[in-house]
Amino acid sequence: MIDVSVIDYTVLIAFWISFTRWLAIAFQLPIFDNPSVPSIVKVLSALVLSYAFFPVVQSTLVAEVNAVGANNFWYLTIFHATVGLMIGFLVKSIMNLFIASGSIMTQQIGFSSVSYFDPTYVSQVGPFEKIIQWTIIIMIISTGALLPMFKGVLNSFFSISMVNLGKFSQIHIFYHDFFKGVFEAAFLLATPILFTNLLLNLVMGIVARTIPQMNILMVSFVVNIGIGLLIFFAISEEYFTVAYKMYVERLGDWFQFVL
Repeated sequence: MIDVSVIDYTVLIAFWISFTRWLAIAFQLPIFDNPSVPSIVKVLSALVLSYAFFPVVQSTLVAEVNAVGANNFWYLTIFHATVGLMIGFLVKSIMNLFIASGSIMTQQIGFSSVSYFDPTYVSQVGPFEKIIQWTIIIMIISTGALLPMFKGVLNSFFSISMVNLGKFSQIHIFYHDFFKGVFEAAFLLATPILFTNLLLNLVMGIVARTIPQMNILMVSFVVNIGIGLLIFFAISEEYFTVAYKMYVERLGDWFQFVL
């Protein structure tokens, strides 16, 4: 018969709050936020991350537990879960930048009717959004761009605690600037398609006036999709280069904030 006993409750609580923050973040990371990934995989991944990085943050978390009190560990759990959700949400919002640009292009090209329900976002999404999302995810994972994110999460244990919030107390200001920049970036990425669609509408308006017997609605629908696909194919390399650069820059802003 195995007798399991806890020698140091303070260290156990410190590990628990570390796991709580990692778990809240892991549920929002790219790939992990997909409903096809079992919850047990997400929990075990957070457990492995907590175990791997706990020796680095143990002294900081133990000091936080001693300052708040071991009997108040539920307050620490709620605090670290909230911080983890906010940090993970910021990372997820960076990825939503590309979903937003894809949605704009889907609407402009005329693919808005070609959509399906995605339980990840609990909304209708078009083909461009998914293509762009998975391409960016593959680029991020293959180039190691997730490493700064893990480093930022690790450093957040030192900069954001229940004793000292650091820059986290100004999160409302950061949210304002951050999401304003996300909107501008999404619009910038979709600009080539927007201007192409504007030009096509102008040409179709002239054609409609010149040849009134032509069914301009059906013609414009086919032309918009065809020209839109050709334009996206032509700019795809530049698009993903700029998109990846924007992702790294936004991640850098996030990294500086959590420090």
